[in-house]
Amino acid sequence: MIRRALPLFAAIALWPLAVQADCSSMPGSQIALFSGNYDPDVLVWDSRHRLLAYATDSYQVAKLLLPHAILARAGTTAVVTSCHRNAIHQKYRPAPSDVVGVRMTSGEYRGRNGWVMVEDVHVTGQRATHRHHP
Repeated sequence: MIRRALPLFAAIALWPLAVQADCSSMPGSQIALFSGNYDPDVLVWDSRHRLLAYATDSYQVAKLLLPHAILARAGTTAVVTSCHRNAIHQKYRPAPSDVVGVRMTSGEYRGRNGWVMVEDVHVTGQRATHRHHP
């Protein structure tokens, strides 16, 4: 029980330290997924195209797209794999939002790739590096 709750506690503790910069500097960064909405779990989409459609289309279209998303628990850790700046242009937001490609490193969906909105991404550590051993 404590091991399952640890990522959530870490995300909450690090929330004030999270940097909400543009995502172009994020690839390789270790992150925690945590939504700022009333439900802190995060929708992780199977394609960037579906995330864009979900974020910008009508409620009916969004409802049809939901089977293409998984619900990652708040605090799920991941590594940023890519970034698309200013990709989401929502009707009721003054500025466009970034879309971030992630590979989850903890939780039920560990090892899966997906796409999230930059608002759900909270940097928790350094860039992931691959070391070559002689």
